[in-house]
Amino acid sequence: MVEFAKGYFRRSVFKTYRFLKHPRKLKRSPTMRWFARHFLNKRVWKPTQHTFAGGMAVGMFVTVQLLPIQMPSAAILAAIFRVNIPIAIALCWASNPATLVPIAWVENWVGTWVMHHFGDPTVLATAAIVKEPAAMEKGIAFAKAMFLGGIFVGGALAPISYITSYITWGALEHWNKFRKQPTLPLTMDKD
Repeated sequence: MVEFAKGYFRRSVFKTYRFLKHPRKLKRSPTMRWFARHFLNKRVWKPTQHTFAGGMAVGMFVTVQLLPIQMPSAAILAAIFRVNIPIAIALCWASNPATLVPIAWVENWVGTWVMHHFGDPTVLATAAIVKEPAAMEKGIAFAKAMFLGGIFVGGALAPISYITSYITWGALEHWNKFRKQPTLPLTMDKD
């Protein structure tokens, strides 16, 4: 039964893939061409050193944004940059309810520091809001600090995670090549 389900799933995936990449569909619709170029490219689904590191960078940037649409945002950004989509989506799960408070605290601290030292870049966007009660004003200030902190922390974590994962991938690849080399016997013959 399991083998039948696996075979049926595999056939349906290939049938859908062929349907979406059919040349007539791609000629007619620019949206389908964009979708096929970005989402049906095999490079974004099979990890290589570059696509894995890029997926880590996109995932780390999106995971600290604390938005309710993290996974779709990560998938779209990963497809646009043509990096590994599953890794980018998987890293969105790093910001779960257990890690939400520390991430929010760091984002708020960084955002408050940026606004204190460099001014508030969101002043024009929030000027249109009518004078609100003090509690709502504090909430808006907190949200602005979180937004700025998320952009700055994500912008700092993205290159760090890219470089770290790129180097780690290369080191593991080198170690696997070294490990697979045949070893010479250590016997010493005295003649």
